[in-house]
Amino acid sequence: MKAMKKLFAGLMMFSLIFGITFTGSASASGNEVKLIDSDVSVIYKNGYVGFSGDVEVANLGPVKNVTIHYTTNNTTWYDTAASYVGPTDSSHEKWHFGIFTNDATNAAHAELKNLSFIKFAIKYDVNGQTYWDNNGSANYYNEVNNQYPLTSIILGTPNVLNASSSLSNGTFSGNIYVKNLDPNKTVKVRYTTDNWATSHEGNATYYGRLNNFNTVEGWKYSFDVPGATNVKYAISYTVNGQTYWDNNYGQNYEVQ
Repeated sequence: MKAMKKLFAGLMMFSLIFGITFTGSASASGNEVKLIDSDVSVIYKNGYVGFSGDVEVANLGPVKNVTIHYTTNNTTWYDTAASYVGPTDSSHEKWHFGIFTNDATNAAHAELKNLSFIKFAIKYDVNGQTYWDNNGSANYYNEVNNQYPLTSIILGTPNVLNASSSLSNGTFSGNIYVKNLDPNKTVKVRYTTDNWATSHEGNATYYGRLNNFNTVEGWKYSFDVPGATNVKYAISYTVNGQTYWDNNYGQNYEVQ
């Protein structure tokens, strides 16, 4: 009887451990949820460490929760909720997450202090179902960039992603993230200052890798647009004979 009790207790403990492991590595059944991008940012002088990113989910119901399940030590797992941003197209939505710790303000999330790496997966609850994006059961992985700036970017689904743009004193400029799919690549910006009555195209230039793995690169551009008060644009990335676009889900980007 004692042996049976020990066997039962052992099975129960195995089930609990297996359940925890399975929760962290369950596979999504399709494209219900997917990572867009994520970053880890560090500012050592005031102890700031930030972890943030964007997620796209299929709009399967009006009531839903998107949760980031993460660990910074391979032992303890934490959850943080993402918040709704807006629709990406007629059937998908964008959600954003972001947490940080900061010595200056005694912000929460002490698990981010002295961060060296972070692993995470995305959990999507809707209509009584749970879907996961766990990077094909490998979980997503990022770590502090070992070169300046100390921001490490990883990309999920997109091969090219608009990062930022500005229009100031007749200059239209910005930054782009691209997956490093091959050393030979071309990144271009197609833009208009007159609502596409006419358009222009210019090349972006490489300025550096954006993580320690050399999987994401930063590209930048700057074009003279004298007198322009509004610029609409889209980004193309050509590599290995394929061209990928980021045109803001068909709406194009706009800067004023």
